[in-house]
Amino acid sequence: MNINMKNEQKFISGKTYTLSELFSGSRKIVIPDLQRDYCWGDSIHTDDKKELVSGFVNNIIDQWEESIQDEDLNLGLIYGYENPENYVQLCDGQQRITTLYLLLGILNKKTEDNSFQRQLISDYEYLQDDKEPFLQYSIRETSLYFLSDLVCNFFIQSKKDVDQVPDSQSIPHARWFFNEYNYDPSILSMLKAMGTIESILENKDSDWCRKFGQYLINNLSFLYYDLENRKNGEETFVVINTTGEPLSATQNLKPLVCNENINKDYCRLDNTDKRYSLPEDWETIETWFWTKRSGNNDTADAGFNEFLRWVTMLNSDKTTLKKILSEGKYVFPKEILPFSEIFDYWKIVCFLFDKWEYKSCLKHEYLSPSENNDMKGIKTIGQIDCFKILPLLKYCKTWGIENSNDREIYRLYIFLQNLTRIGNVGKSVNDIVFDAIFIGEKCKDIVDLVNENMNIKVSSIILSDEEKTKLRIIKNNKDNRVDIEEAFWNNEKHEIWCGEIIPMIQWSTVDNRFNINVFKRYSMVFNKLFHGDLEYEELDITRRALLSCQLNNYPRIFNGNKNTCFAWEYYDWKYLILDNIDSFKDFLNKLQDYTDIADLYNRQELMIKSFNRTQKWAEFVLIPELLHYCLKKNIQWWGDQLGWVLVRNKNATKFMNLKTFRLYIYLKNQQLPEGWNCWNWEQDQSCTVLQKNNGDEVAMDIYHVGNDLYNLRLFNRKNNGYVLKHLSNIAEKLCLKVNGQEFIGEKLTYQVIIDDAKEITNASLVSE
Repeated sequence: MNINMKNEQKFISGKTYTLSELFSGSRKIVIPDLQRDYCWGDSIHTDDKKELVSGFVNNIIDQWEESIQDEDLNLGLIYGYENPENYVQLCDGQQRITTLYLLLGILNKKTEDNSFQRQLISDYEYLQDDKEPFLQYSIRETSLYFLSDLVCNFFIQSKKDVDQVPDSQSIPHARWFFNEYNYDPSILSMLKAMGTIESILENKDSDWCRKFGQYLINNLSFLYYDLENRKNGEETFVVINTTGEPLSATQNLKPLVCNENINKDYCRLDNTDKRYSLPEDWETIETWFWTKRSGNNDTADAGFNEFLRWVTMLNSDKTTLKKILSEGKYVFPKEILPFSEIFDYWKIVCFLFDKWEYKSCLKHEYLSPSENNDMKGIKTIGQIDCFKILPLLKYCKTWGIENSNDREIYRLYIFLQNLTRIGNVGKSVNDIVFDAIFIGEKCKDIVDLVNENMNIKVSSIILSDEEKTKLRIIKNNKDNRVDIEEAFWNNEKHEIWCGEIIPMIQWSTVDNRFNINVFKRYSMVFNKLFHGDLEYEELDITRRALLSCQLNNYPRIFNGNKNTCFAWEYYDWKYLILDNIDSFKDFLNKLQDYTDIADLYNRQELMIKSFNRTQKWAEFVLIPELLHYCLKKNIQWWGDQLGWVLVRNKNATKFMNLKTFRLYIYLKNQQLPEGWNCWNWEQDQSCTVLQKNNGDEVAMDIYHVGNDLYNLRLFNRKNNGYVLKHLSNIAEKLCLKVNGQEFIGEKLTYQVIIDDAKEITNASLVSE
């Protein structure tokens, strides 16, 4: 009997072992009677009615096919103890190990040459002894005997077999399949699991199966921890990693929780009076989080660990809570927090993410978080997300899922979600999560926050004057509550308002009473004018119409900008409205009778045409090309002589002097002599260019240099003697100085008279 000596030694705690090392020699991996049944093949063991085998197997196949040179893949922690010698009693990892063993069996059958027989059963056991496979299912006798029959009569191909069983569906009809097997839930789940595996491997040939099987036995591994004996299987153990700190895997916490005095009498009865132990319920939670994994998480650990962090924070004082929020790390209070509390919160999480009417508003990433850069790579959700989810958990825990209306929970969520849009909340979130949880505990209805009899005191960052106003309106309008809530919620989402809609509420308050119909009318007009990402050209019409209303301090240098701006960012518009609440109301009042978007723009054009051209900013109101040139709506003041400069983008890398651009607009619309065209030069000395034959012969630059004075340059581009002589005659009349091929105005004496509105009254170039 050739036995690998390494496998004759006791497994070493903290070492990594491949499947070929786990399933070899004379050692047996035993699923002891303290474990629950194998269930991954069934769809009835998970709340969302899904089997778990397909996801697990497909994930491993994907990892293999995407790996370079069959990279190693660690599948996490398993732990157990050896008793008797060479029989390792597995206390965790049952579902994963069993599924992999069944997968190896199906692969062995498909290779047709028993490539993996020695990972299923030793030669000695198969040929000379009691035919005990490497995996022993000691939950009950039927599962123990079935696995032996399965390996020797189905997984291993033999020409001597009288009863050839082609696939797992035929197993119940095989001569070796006893009737008692039909009543063993582990066996039934294994049959379903094998059927799933066969479907996955249906189109895979023997060569593919052989290569994939080699990857499984040589590259898949587990981290093993020895618990020494059965008693210690439920007692504490601490594993030290290479950094000297305890590992954070939830598997490590399980025996610690099991061993605490506070949990020694734990026993849960379901609605059929079936009893469940703590290890069983722990694995139920872990399995559920496994089904919710996403991103780069191949195990349940990230989600389960984050859930336990939530439970810890919900049972912490404010100081501890803030520390956990800011660092991401936590120490689970196993000595004082009973497992029943964990299980209750898990049922709440199941309800919110699986059954709640408004579950779609919750991010799936909450249940399987990625590494958080703010937490030094710890897999956890952010503080803002904790601000939203933790109060919901506390609410459901306090008031009970069965006694909570779905919309009441949603009202709390929307209240919190809306607050996260406000800048001050994001800056102070670490300080206010505790208060948000307090609200979930004390307010069955969110309007209780403004119920003076309850005397609920929370941070003014959460309960601002605006939030009080909105809650009081809802509280005082019970008959219209849903209608008002929906109207508020829809407008709070608008990027301009960013959660704060107090201007709209003021516009809609008539004789000190809020009017929902007036609110909806303002909402309709506002949302038609300000839609999308605010980069649409039609918004310039609204800018020009608002300029005609002579708003206070518009345009202006908005916060965070260096240039004068006609409002570009969402927050530009917000602060412009807040500084001009009454003027904006008057502006919207002029548009309330126009429900069609085209009519809204036509009405604004009429406002523009009736504007007094002698007023400030008349050019920008009456000449649409000016705002159109400014892509980000920025301008700069270059002093009293040069005046305003139009900025093409956010920074003035490309620009045009306003008066130079006005001249360009005028000349562009004139009937120029044949062969001449006009364009504008945006860099260095911005200028208007007149050129003949695309500039090959003659070009003229004109640029504003101060007040109403312009400089001229004439160019002879071809160095043509005739052209040069002709230009010299023109230059002499215009008092231009000859500089090689270029003729430059020696004195800045050429004048173009442009009024403050749309027309150029004298476009001729006349010497003083």
